[in-house]
Amino acid sequence: MPERCAPLRVTAVTVSAQLGGTERVLLDFANHAFEHDIALRVVTPQPGPLLEILNDTGVPATVIPAPAMMLRDSQRTAALASLPAALVGLAMWARRLARHPFVRETDAVLSTGFKPHLATARLHPAPIVWHLHEFPPAVTGLFWRRLAHSRPAALIANSEAVGRAWREAGSGIVVVANGVDLDRFRPRVRSHWIHEQLGIPREHRLIGMPAVLARWKGQFEVLRAFDLLAAARRDVHLVFVGGSIHDTVAERAYEVELLREIGKRDAGNANRVHHLPFQARIESVYPELDLVVHYSTRAEAFGRVVLEAMACGIPIIAAAEDGPTEIVTEGGWLVEPRNPAALARALSLALAMDPAALRQVGSRGRVRAEDRYSARRFAKEVAGVLWGVARSPSSLRDS
Repeated sequence: MPERCAPLRVTAVTVSAQLGGTERVLLDFANHAFEHDIALRVVTPQPGPLLEILNDTGVPATVIPAPAMMLRDSQRTAALASLPAALVGLAMWARRLARHPFVRETDAVLSTGFKPHLATARLHPAPIVWHLHEFPPAVTGLFWRRLAHSRPAALIANSEAVGRAWREAGSGIVVVANGVDLDRFRPRVRSHWIHEQLGIPREHRLIGMPAVLARWKGQFEVLRAFDLLAAARRDVHLVFVGGSIHDTVAERAYEVELLREIGKRDAGNANRVHHLPFQARIESVYPELDLVVHYSTRAEAFGRVVLEAMACGIPIIAAAEDGPTEIVTEGGWLVEPRNPAALARALSLALAMDPAALRQVGSRGRVRAEDRYSARRFAKEVAGVLWGVARSPSSLRDS
């Protein structure tokens, strides 16, 4: 086993090179892995901005191309019909992974999603760690729990909720809450650039919803909540921030539907519903907002937007379900999920607060982020798991 005097070679395998939540978590680890004597490399089946960022920061990252049949299933509305071909493509990609030097010459593998979990399941004896960002699938959960029991040396769950869902696997599960770069995401003086870009009077207030444009993120529920308070609060605007990050039929169709609906609501609410496309510097968005909403319609494993808002000192209103309930003990409010009327009441009460008192709520969120959710703390705990399995692959499995 590797000695601590030599760097631990770790290869992270991720299925996407876009900048979704999973990829941003991987970046947080990559930015601090060297502090824990870890030489990180990253592989992915297709190109994207993640690779450029990693290589620019000195973390070797490369594409090991996947067959089109592995990726094609996400382009179709009937994904089940293409599942057999996708599995064949996944097996082909797994063989390519096994032959690549990044994977052959490694001390541990960090797998970050369902396809990487399958693709790395039969790699050479280097210990494999699954980083669990999702709950087990509803239909195939038994299969996944059994695989989790038999193959990885350790499981890292990003929240207690995810840990509970996978614990039936019988494996040692380490809960490591995601972190955030507290230097990047920090309170800033408002510049009003969103007001200026969208033609909003500077004295008007902004409710922001940064989120991938996917149906389960709950944009339509937030629209309905805004309808309920818009007439009474003529100085309040709703700003959706984000775009589709996965080139799928479902996401493309949803984006068209949502933008069409925003256009209808915009006309009906005197130009008070807006959309900003994906923002690479999302940290510049939060300080411009009075409130941030996170309102997924299904259980959220963690809720990175919640944490980013808190780190920026902006009050958050989130659905009271799973991951966010572990984070929002300070810095905002939890409301009943899938209930636009309850969300509207919470927004109205928050906006009715004295502005100084509302800012104080956000300040308490920043303190909680500093105390519990730094990217450095996150990277240190993940590194500890990787070093542990590299020294003794069975140690965490038996815990």
